[in-house]
Amino acid sequence: MKALKYFLIGAMVTVTAAPAMAQKIDSQTAIANVKSILASNAPDKDKQVTNIAKAFKKDAKTLTAIGREYLSLRNYDKAKEYGDMAVAKNKNCGDAYILLGDVAVGKNEGGEAAVYYQQAMYMDKTNPEGYRRYAYVMATSSPEASAQALEELRNNLPDYPVDLIAAEIYDNAGKKKEAIAYYEKADRNKMKDYEFVNYLSDLFFTGDYNKCVEVGTWGAKKFPRNGAVNRLTFYSFTEKKDYDKALYYANRLFNESDSVKVLPFDLQYYGHAALGNKDYDKALEVFNKLYEHADANSDAKEDALKNMADAFIQKEDYRSAIDTYKKYKSIAKRMSATDYASYGQAHMLLGQSLSGDEKVAALKDADAVYAELAEVNPNAIEYAYYQRARVAGLLDPTSKEGLSKPHYDKVIEIITSRGDFDSVSKSRLVQAYHYNMAYYLLIKKDTPTAKSYASKILALDPDYAPAKQLMK
Repeated sequence: MKALKYFLIGAMVTVTAAPAMAQKIDSQTAIANVKSILASNAPDKDKQVTNIAKAFKKDAKTLTAIGREYLSLRNYDKAKEYGDMAVAKNKNCGDAYILLGDVAVGKNEGGEAAVYYQQAMYMDKTNPEGYRRYAYVMATSSPEASAQALEELRNNLPDYPVDLIAAEIYDNAGKKKEAIAYYEKADRNKMKDYEFVNYLSDLFFTGDYNKCVEVGTWGAKKFPRNGAVNRLTFYSFTEKKDYDKALYYANRLFNESDSVKVLPFDLQYYGHAALGNKDYDKALEVFNKLYEHADANSDAKEDALKNMADAFIQKEDYRSAIDTYKKYKSIAKRMSATDYASYGQAHMLLGQSLSGDEKVAALKDADAVYAELAEVNPNAIEYAYYQRARVAGLLDPTSKEGLSKPHYDKVIEIITSRGDFDSVSKSRLVQAYHYNMAYYLLIKKDTPTAKSYASKILALDPDYAPAKQLMK
């Protein structure tokens, strides 16, 4: 078992309330005095504690509590000493075995910890902590043993919230799906706010957005000002592209939640929701804020620029989109094929909105983007040459100069060399054949060659009307 896991478990057990002590004020005062003595760091502190412990040498509960004070300071040897003393006085003291197990956890001795927790389970069957600790320790190495311990706890303490404990254990072990299964069994009405948030988080991070919005909207009524509940519900509606509801919960997060610190992810999701809702000005405002506040070269900064460019395209402000993509390209760790596609699209749309030399310049810029894509991303080479053919078609609308032909020929070469292809590639191949058919028929006046391309089209699509007409 990994040291980190034991550290986390140790952190949990050291902050757990000290075991219930005998109902004598002297015992409570003794423990308070021990705490003060250990905090003072006096040279004879251990001797002072020993003197106090002598009055309780037959009281296993108090001895255990003294040991737990040492454990809180990570003095494992002294903690074990008092744990052993407690067991010697009362072999049925579950809290003493639990203390010894916690000491073993602190020392990264998982197997020994499990043995002590098992002893607590069997010697003190109504003490839930032994079952809990054992289940925590075994959750990763033996989930079956962990589950069995929890079922024993359920049998011995029917009213104990076993399902919530099990969910917490599996959460800490990183087993979110198992945790969700236990949360589903538990009564939501009895969940504390942090337990509900853990449940909602597991649903979100496992990608079950449908369930997350159902649980989240319920939780937003029970915990209306809980920022985490509003946040996760907002995120999930955004993932589902239900932007109206996403923006509703965004408002709840930002304006109707207690003690909320706005996170970069909040701005990312808010910008996406606004963009999806076609509120482009709001999206630009949010993404610009994200860009300004995100760390240099962070993913959030890149995401902000990409989405600002998209918003500008949707607003038909193509020059601003291009400028934003240039800025994005200057900081991006890597431009994806999708990035290049959008960047090239912005140039194409700009070119289509212009005329004369400005149009030509914009379209040539688009061609340069797709040419670069073909060089840097071999997986996108078919798409890149198809787009170059389309750009050339805008520069040569009558096909008189045949500017699209070399690019369509490359598309044909790429697709036919694979042997099999999907519907998208088939559509591109038909388009490439169509161009060549028309080019040879109308520009080159070469009917036999044009018919050869018509035949290739009909082999792919027997109902393609232009090819059928030419063959007749």
